Amino acid sequence: MARRIVDDHPFAWLPMLSTVLSEARLEPEGAQGFGFVHTVVRAAAAATVRLEEVESVIDVVRATREAGVAAVLKEAGPGPVWTVSLRSAGDIDVSAAAAEFGGGGHRMAAGCTAEGPAEEVLDRLREALGRAPLLRAS
Repeated sequence: MARRIVDDHPFAWLPMLSTVLSEARLEPEGAQGFGFVHTVVRAAAAATVRLEEVESVIDVVRATREAGVAAVLKEAGPGPVWTVSLRSAGDIDVSAAAAEFGGGGHRMAAGCTAEGPAEEVLDRLREALGRAPLLRAS
């Protein structure tokens, strides 16, 4: 029963995930040197699956060993508008970065909404992560 709740996705999830992960990038020196991994879920890719499948992408991306912070930008509307999911491996307070965009959450998992081209949003996110408080001494 637990597998059906946590680990159950339709086949359409696999091609969507393949498309999204092909855009994933690792910045080893990002997030104050802890590493930053990110990807973008464009509307066309998201259109083939349910919201739950789109939301699950952050769980795959955050498993990256070399990154202390993971981010997934999900296209939410024209402009473009993005919803951003952030996860920390325990070194950086991602809620502080999300708060700079008017978002929130907690130190290890947070989110926000941002407008503009994906690369501009990522640039602003990099800056916010550079200012975010550390959660433990490095």
